Amino acid sequence: MLGGLEIHPAIVHFPIALTAVAALSAIVYMLFRVEWIRWFAPVLLSLALLGAVAAYFSGESAKDRAEKLGVPEAAIEKHEETGIWGLGTTGLACLLTWATHTRRRAVFLSTVLAVTASGIFLWNGHLGGQLVFIHGAGKVSAPAPAAATRAAAHSGTAHPRAPHPRKKR
Repeated sequence: MLGGLEIHPAIVHFPIALTAVAALSAIVYMLFRVEWIRWFAPVLLSLALLGAVAAYFSGESAKDRAEKLGVPEAAIEKHEETGIWGLGTTGLACLLTWATHTRRRAVFLSTVLAVTASGIFLWNGHLGGQLVFIHGAGKVSAPAPAAATRAAAHSGTAHPRAPHPRKKR
């Protein structure tokens, strides 16, 4: 959480999108050996790895909040474990992609790992969606309606954010 703002939902989209595009560009480079696309996969996987690290650490604070909301611990652990697998696979794919695309040899293995990393992150995104939409990990408390605030002010029990009622003279 950054200044009271939950950043995990915003950060997690970067590794998902970047690994998917990196895998696609690795496939294109493997099949066609188009020179201008050679560096797409290594650069995108490097950025995806940075995003995955940020998503992991922001997920730690989101995990505490989800547990307080009553989200099942097994679902949280499954999401976290899948994220760690995705992080490791992306790291390995990143290293191999830099090694193979530089030499322009053995690109098949790095491409398979990039596609695998993309699949893991896509699956983990699905698991995260289940945490939010099925288990309620994204619940936020709604502010009190304006009518309830006015009624509380007139009854003498003001809402904490509402101005205190004036005393009549």
